Amino acid sequence: MKKLSARVLALLHRVPKGRVTTYKALARAAGNENLARVIGRILSQNKEVDKYPCYKVVRSDGRIGGYSLGVREKIRRLKREGIGVKNNRIIDFERMVFEFDEKLKRKN
Repeated sequence: MKKLSARVLALLHRVPKGRVTTYKALARAAGNENLARVIGRILSQNKEVDKYPCYKVVRSDGRIGGYSLGVREKIRRLKREGIGVKNNRIIDFERMVFEFDEKLKRKN
């Protein structure tokens, strides 16, 4: 689990400013897309939220999801990066979502 946690946190740094990724995409990039719930648990235990930007991870349908500092804070941080949020969903989600490419996945 420690190895997976380290991999997930490292992958967060690859999400560009102004973009989000999903729990499923992060799980896929870490090696198993079926571990999306495990990814959520790992992120909920992130004690260094400023170092590892877990607020950039949202649900596959564009809904915000949870955040250890609260949903309001997650929305505030997303908006600070220029990501629009309305009714707890990412505006223009398909354009805002970041998918890890295959080359990056192999490096992790």
